[in-house]
Amino acid sequence: MNVIVCNIGSSSFKFQLLDMPSERLLARGYTERVGAQDAIITYWAGEREVDRRVQAVPSHREAVQDALGFLVHPEYGLLRSLRDIDAIGFKTIQAGDKNGSVPLTDDVLEAMEAYRDLAPAHNPPYLTAIRMFRELLPDTPLVGVFEPGFHTTVPEYARVYGAPFEWYERYGVKKYGYHGASHRFIATEAVRALGLSPAHHRVISCHLGGSSSICAIRNGCSIDTSMGFSPQSGLLQGTRVGDIDPFVFPYIMAKKNITLDRALAECSKNGGLAGISGVSADMREIKAAIAGGNRRALLARQRFIYDIKRYIGEYLVLLEGVDAIVFTGGIGQRDAELRAEVLSALAFLGVRLDEQQNRSHAVVITTSASSITGSVLVTNEELVVARETVAVISPARAR
Repeated sequence: MNVIVCNIGSSSFKFQLLDMPSERLLARGYTERVGAQDAIITYWAGEREVDRRVQAVPSHREAVQDALGFLVHPEYGLLRSLRDIDAIGFKTIQAGDKNGSVPLTDDVLEAMEAYRDLAPAHNPPYLTAIRMFRELLPDTPLVGVFEPGFHTTVPEYARVYGAPFEWYERYGVKKYGYHGASHRFIATEAVRALGLSPAHHRVISCHLGGSSSICAIRNGCSIDTSMGFSPQSGLLQGTRVGDIDPFVFPYIMAKKNITLDRALAECSKNGGLAGISGVSADMREIKAAIAGGNRRALLARQRFIYDIKRYIGEYLVLLEGVDAIVFTGGIGQRDAELRAEVLSALAFLGVRLDEQQNRSHAVVITTSASSITGSVLVTNEELVVARETVAVISPARAR
């Protein structure tokens, strides 16, 4: 079964073509700077880069058209025609009560439209791409694997806010959580890679990168996660403020005589790691600045690590213990010093770091005597979307 997985950003388009259920990667592509005259298009057949060029890509429509042309190009032998595509899965972001892994029907698209203000950088380009695929491939099943879908198992008492209950009932104001595909992958991969009991395990998944969140997982199910109503909450992130008292906004609006839109724009531009450090949202550049004696860069990193520790502490209590703490994402997979600082805070519980394994970014970075396993796993969100897509369309095919 040929399944295409689409991952769409505000100015990017990524895809993978996978053979399912073997999960073999057949091809992938990445278009950067969508909307620019100097967009960068790169395609791989298997693991071999076969095409790289710079050209104008005015919109996501042109990016999709170019990608489909690559997939049926006779030189690469990937697909004879677009009819060889059995399903298309999308790593979609937000559709309110329609969140989950679902066929992309008209009512789901309507829900995505209704929640476009909550995901303004993602819902509009996804809607554009989905409608284009429907137009080009009207008989091909399209499936949305929504980021909050993995977190629908979070208890209602953990999802409801202390806001007026009408906001919850009528307007859907509640914790949704995001990074669902990544945390879902870690939930299954940790069991396989670490030899945990499939039926009885407790994992804290730390997805750390430009966008970061932490998830408490019990027996494969999310019971809580750091992101809430929007991806802006939770940990301090690259350009996101993380948890903040909401009354900061009317206070600063009055002090600066600015609108709410302006205050939110200032947070997006000058907030997060980039705002505190004054250097960058990229942790590599922040670390370089720290090495040069930059105090604000150090403060930004300290705050980021502090947030990670406090959420791990919270989830240790909610899970009533933990079997493994897993680090993934660009920072989680590559920043050995950060992992060491986080896990050293748990020495009082019997956590013992293996410094050599940690420096080499091994799958297991704690000693055999450690009470909790520390782990580094490479996430694979696209594979999760492919698996979920197959699961959604298979019952329909059986009928």
